[in-house]
Amino acid sequence: MNIVRPSVIKFFSHWSEAIIILVGAVLFGYLTAQAMGLILPLVYGLITITLLILFFVALRRASASVDANERSGFVQVDERQITYFNLGQSWSISLNDLTSVVIETNSGRIFWIIRDLFGSVIRIPNTATGNENLFDAVSSLNGASFEQISTAMGFNGPATFTIWRKI
Repeated sequence: MNIVRPSVIKFFSHWSEAIIILVGAVLFGYLTAQAMGLILPLVYGLITITLLILFFVALRRASASVDANERSGFVQVDERQITYFNLGQSWSISLNDLTSVVIETNSGRIFWIIRDLFGSVIRIPNTATGNENLFDAVSSLNGASFEQISTAMGFNGPATFTIWRKI
């Protein structure tokens, strides 16, 4: 029998990194205020500042990843460059440097896998906002297979469909 409600446990487990770092920053802030001498307050102060910076990073990461499994990011195509944004990160590939575009399906989940000359790979879920921009960008490539795209979108099992490959 749990005394604590599951929603409270979920909240604290989600925000635990930020909470732990904040407690450390408060502790070292207190030690900075109480320290005597010249070097010890400086060291504690630097640790406090570092922990506060890490706290804001952890806070941003935790707030951005709330319901991360439901958020798929978004795709932007601008000046012949595909950019995928998700959870505070971004990946970009130029259309001029593409080597292949593949659609991978697995249990109803669909991913666009884009590779370039330099070995970069972007894996974009079909549920990402702005995926119609991705379709438009791929359709501008010579030899893109629209038949493969429509087949992949209707396929439920595990499979890989090559949409375009640089020759």
